[in-house]
Amino acid sequence: MVIFKLAYRNIKGAGIRTWLNVFVLSMAFVILIYLQGLYNGIGDMSVRIAVDTHYGGGQIWSPEYDPYDQLTLQDMNTPLPPALLALVESGDATPMLMYPGAIYPKDLRQGVVLRGLPREQQIVNLPTSRLSEQKDGTLPVVIGSRWAGDLNIQKGETFTLQWRDANGSYDALDAEVIHIMETENNLLDSRNLWIDLSLLQDMIGVENAATYLILRQDFPETQIPLTDWNYQSVYDLSADVRAFVVAKSSGSVFFYGFLIALAGLAIFDTQVLNLWRRKKEMGTMMAMGMTRGRLIKLFTLEGSLHGIMAAIAALIWGGPLLYWQMTAGFKLPYDEDMIGFLMPRVIFPAYTLGLILFTTVLTLTIVTIVSYLPVRKISDLKPTDALRGKMS
Repeated sequence: MVIFKLAYRNIKGAGIRTWLNVFVLSMAFVILIYLQGLYNGIGDMSVRIAVDTHYGGGQIWSPEYDPYDQLTLQDMNTPLPPALLALVESGDATPMLMYPGAIYPKDLRQGVVLRGLPREQQIVNLPTSRLSEQKDGTLPVVIGSRWAGDLNIQKGETFTLQWRDANGSYDALDAEVIHIMETENNLLDSRNLWIDLSLLQDMIGVENAATYLILRQDFPETQIPLTDWNYQSVYDLSADVRAFVVAKSSGSVFFYGFLIALAGLAIFDTQVLNLWRRKKEMGTMMAMGMTRGRLIKLFTLEGSLHGIMAAIAALIWGGPLLYWQMTAGFKLPYDEDMIGFLMPRVIFPAYTLGLILFTTVLTLTIVTIVSYLPVRKISDLKPTDALRGKMS
């Protein structure tokens, strides 16, 4: 306790030099926690949105389905086997049928993916209940708000929809926009046209066919029937999001290292300056009975206290800032559709206790090591030399 009080008195007496070191270290604390919390928030929100609107409790893919091969999308639909059809009939899963097509709004051709879902499904959070039976020769469809804005399409407008059925024959029909949906899932918005499943199956001439099934969120994996269809868990489906978070976190290591190195250099220089300016003080303390080991502890503790004070300062000025960012969110400065995978419009950082503790322990450990390195010379210091202002 005596060494701790003496160390605190010494760094407090250093004045502005101490507070500059504390401020630099506190900035490192806040920036490290904020950036990693931002990446964690992207991962958590993307998976949550995908589960709510697309993944459900996992998907069961047709043997022909390849999400990275859109050129043969029309050949990826397979009739549901009886075991999977039973899941649909019990309400434990809903089929998704994907098929290529084209629309001609305002005399412009746009390639689209026709997505068929049962209008009565409750598995994913999409407004499929707005889909109704065909009336007056028009096909009711739902489109996303982002895409509707790009095409300048309003609710109630009609356009020509063209597709090629399972027999290779081209067909066309007038489609009416009965609803423009708002969804956080940008991947389900652009170039996707939503149609009632039974109508889409009739249009392309297939029966009980689907591209994949979406399971309800709490469906146990052990009850999935064994078929030639491929089960994909939420963990498997979110691999691209996890890879993005890992890549961004790894790419930030250099920046993290730069901040820690900057803060460590400030502490290191402070310790070297202390050794040079306080030689007589060290000699006096050793002459009064302080051992070299305790003297090393004193100077090391002085450096470590910079880190402790920085953590407190980061909590005082950085805590409210991080909390505000966590509640207000961060709006992307560019279109999230440009990224190529699900990205929320507004990102809310996710700070965990583990992240805060890891950052604090890592920073304090580095500061302690950097504080100790210069003071190792004290082990060879002779009191007589120190009293004369020399280093042994």
